[in-house]
This record gives sequence, structure tokens and C-alpha cells, in this order.
Amino acid sequence: MDLAYLAEKLNDEKIFVSGNPKHTIKRISPPENADKESLCVIWDSRIIHELSTDIPIAAPQELFTPGRDGIVCTNPRALLPKILAVFSRAEKPRGIHPAAVISPSAEISPDAYIGACAFVGDGCTVGEGSIVEPNATLLANVKVGRNCLIHSGAVIGCDGFGFERTPEGLVKIPQTGGVSIGDEVEIGACTTIDRGTMGDTVIGSGTKIDNHVQVGHNVKVGRSCILCSMSGIAGSSVLEDNVTMSVQAGITDHVRIGAGTVIAGRTGVTNDIPAGSMVSGFPARPHNEAKRALVLAADLPSLYKRVRKIEKKLCALTEE
Repeated sequence: MDLAYLAEKLNDEKIFVSGNPKHTIKRISPPENADKESLCVIWDSRIIHELSTDIPIAAPQELFTPGRDGIVCTNPRALLPKILAVFSRAEKPRGIHPAAVISPSAEISPDAYIGACAFVGDGCTVGEGSIVEPNATLLANVKVGRNCLIHSGAVIGCDGFGFERTPEGLVKIPQTGGVSIGDEVEIGACTTIDRGTMGDTVIGSGTKIDNHVQVGHNVKVGRSCILCSMSGIAGSSVLEDNVTMSVQAGITDHVRIGAGTVIAGRTGVTNDIPAGSMVSGFPARPHNEAKRALVLAADLPSLYKRVRKIEKKLCALTEE
């Protein structure tokens, strides 16, 4: 497509074409692989000096030199997903693959897609525009909203991990609930979301979940949360809206994480966290406090040596 066509498809009155509007674009490329048939999206001014002037760019006005073709925008980083969407736009698949297994009681929107070897169990619903990729599993009573994407290998609605210790041993607690997933939710490959013991485990609209994430039974995840790979949430905890869990973060059971909180990688959360916090470490504490503790911990060997010297001197003075 040419630059003029791309600008039209982006449908944003704040952007415009600079230079030749008929310059043909075949791909979106990073700076190191860009050529004159690529569009390079630039938000770091240092990169512009590495690019030949015949390579078109999408960038703020101040990065354009005379003769440079491209798309002028105020926020290229925010524009990048829209540009990529134009180039990757393909018709969404619809229907049910012949190799999928669908319960007779499941309700699948005619605008949804169920891939090969996927399983959709009793009482499930899959909303308009949602995609269940091959080998994904929706067990009983899973409700999927509109325009969701469930990647291959995800298992939703499996038993919650609930046992009671008795004199006779561990007794399994039956898990009788389901899973309720809002609209525009993405669930990564090999992620597991347990059904509720009583009532539903809930994933709020707009939430994005990475690969290999564990969400326990009766967890409530708010709207527009981000759960990164290998993070885990134990049963009955609550994440309010816009919470971010970084890689390998963990949350124990029955705690509440306030809206807008950022949980750093490998953090272990054992208590409630107020809204708007940034926490790290184990147990989780305010991020700046945790950083100071790490710095001090690194000095412990030298501090230990100094204390030992002081002790020896005090002992010598006492003996005199």
C-alpha cells in the first residue's frame, strides 16, 4: 500500500503524509532491517541518524528532514499497534473446526471460531468474535465474552485446588462453580484458570493474560489488568482494575490488590496492597524501600567484617 492509503486506513485526523504520498510500503520493519519499501516507526531521536533518507518513517514532525517520506504523528509508539493492525489485517476465522469437540449444551456465536482439537464443555458460551485456538480447553460452565482470544493449550474451568485435612487424610472439596470472562480478554498459551468452588472465577473485560499463568479458584480479576508470564494468584484473591503483575510474581490467597498497583517481577504478595502502589521483594513492600534493602544487603559482608573488628577491639579494651 502507499502512504496515502495507509494514512487513510489509520483514520486519525492528527496524522498526515509528508513527502511523496504514493511511496509504496510493503512491510513494517525495525531500523536494522529497514529499506525503502519498509516503514520504520521512530520515537527515539537517536535512531534517525542510522537510517538512510530514502527509508520512510512514522515519527514526530521534528524528525523529518527535507525530502524524507513518511507519516507525521505526535505519538509514534501509540500509533505502532494501529499500523501493524492495518498490515496484518486478515479476515477473522469463523465457525467450528470439524476436529473440535463441542458439548451439545454449549452456545457458540456464529461469529466465533473454535479451532481443531479444542474442547468446549457443558454449559459453556463463546461470544461474538471470540477465537478459541486449537487444543484449548473450556471445561463446564465457562462463559467467554465478545472478541476474546484464547490461545492454544489454555485450560479454563479446571478444578480449583481445594482440600481439607482430616484424620483420614486429605479430602477433596468439590468445585461447583464456573469461570466468567469479560469482553476483549486475551488468555495466553498454557495458562490455567480454575473454576470457582462456589460461584465463578472472574476475569474482567480488557484484561490481558500472558502464557503460563495460574489463576486460582474464586479469584476476581478486574478490568484492563496485565498478568505476565509465570505469575500466579491463589484462591479467592481480588485484583482491582488496571493491576499489573510482572513476570513470576505471586499472590497468596484471600488478599486484595488495589486499583492501578504494579507488582514487580518475582514479588511475593502476602497482604493487602493499597491502590496505586508499586511493590517488590518478598514479602512485598514499597518498591523504593525494597531497593534500599537490597543495597544494604549487598553491604552485609563488609559490615560484618567491620563489626567483628569493633568487637575484637572492645574485647581487648575490656581485658585491659
